[in-house]
Amino acid sequence: MGTKRIEEMNVLVIDDEEKICELVRVFLSTAFPFNSVVAAASAFHANQKFQNQQFDLIIVDHVLPGKLGLEFVEQLRKTMKYNRVKILLMSGYLQQDDVLNAIHVGVKHILVKPFTRQQLIEKVSALLGVSEDEYDEPKIDEPDRS
Repeated sequence: MGTKRIEEMNVLVIDDEEKICELVRVFLSTAFPFNSVVAAASAFHANQKFQNQQFDLIIVDHVLPGKLGLEFVEQLRKTMKYNRVKILLMSGYLQQDDVLNAIHVGVKHILVKPFTRQQLIEKVSALLGVSEDEYDEPKIDEPDRS
């Protein structure tokens, strides 16, 4: 399986707080040239998104309505299609058991809320194996001198 370029990758952000989803989307869109960054408010909505699109990176909140983020990840890991997908767990409150469960289901990266843009960019860069500086350049429109 060939390695995908960032420009071909799709990201799914799962958080019941719309403001968090939008913040993550803006932070990611200004730092990386992803193909798309899609939001879902719950595990149920995320499953609906999976029916229409394939995702390369999933950023999931631990506390979701109806199902914990780690339960969702565990379910996802059992499917052949998503058993190796990159996952970043977000949480404002994790106990030691939660961290151990995260490691058990293959989540190696956790982002603690509240987080800064830089912290999110660092985690995503590490997860995708790219240099932060490679993409995180300020977007400046050059004047047309022709």
